Amino acid sequence: MSNVFNYIVPIFNKEDVLPMTLNGIDVCASREARIYTVIDGCTDGSERVVDEFMNRTGRHVIKIHMPDVHMLRSVNSALKMIKDGFSVVMQDDIILKDRDFEQKILDLYSNMGDRLGVISLRLAANIELTPVLKRLSMRSLHPMIRETGYIMSEDDNQSYSTGQYEKFYPRMGAINGPNIIPWRVLEKVGILDEALAPYGYDDADYGLRAMKAGFINGMFPLKFQSDLAWGGTRRSKKFMREVRRIHARNRKYIWGKHADYIQWLWKTGRVMQENNSVNSLAAIPNCQLP
Repeated sequence: MSNVFNYIVPIFNKEDVLPMTLNGIDVCASREARIYTVIDGCTDGSERVVDEFMNRTGRHVIKIHMPDVHMLRSVNSALKMIKDGFSVVMQDDIILKDRDFEQKILDLYSNMGDRLGVISLRLAANIELTPVLKRLSMRSLHPMIRETGYIMSEDDNQSYSTGQYEKFYPRMGAINGPNIIPWRVLEKVGILDEALAPYGYDDADYGLRAMKAGFINGMFPLKFQSDLAWGGTRRSKKFMREVRRIHARNRKYIWGKHADYIQWLWKTGRVMQENNSVNSLAAIPNCQLP
């Protein structure tokens, strides 16, 4: 597998933050890296920012235009073009801060071996069936997944257990960007499931698919910068109502798709809790259900 890095940046109306996002890649990425900028229905000056970056740095930047399809299909538009190396799935409001970013990723995958799958720099969790009482509170009895056992980077802004920089934490799913997908995973698992489009829990589904293919996922915190105030270019009340509906739909869909596997993992004790070692998790066999 090649060591080239492919940075995927889905962009929706972030002309104010985007220069910092692209500069973070410029500082941390090798000169051989490829940068896929997905202009996803932007109506502001985001594309101009990308053009200025291309002219200033002379980097290998691929521009992709998508008609406001949200992050999942935007990411897929780039993943379909990638044929080797490591894919770094970014967000347009994440600034990489670790100048040795690529080398630390390469060292991790070298040390962990070929079974290391998808990792996140900021957040990861296990996946289980949502308990009945919780579903009742949501006015639904339909089985669906939920995420549990969260572990987050020091640079994230949520209220979960915090992991240390440059330490690997195994979990079933690697959540949110930046995520790293090595070519050997992309080749076996494919792109994100577009039945989950336009957004929501696609990382949980992808993590389960990677585990079924025999890989180990988790979180590996490296330095980045983000801010809640930078996000939310799609935050109308109507949009947020739609988010809740789509997330509920996707959680049900993923349970229907992976229920047997998720139940087997928990029933057999294959799911490792926060204090378990990587060596224990590495004992998970290649997805052969009993």
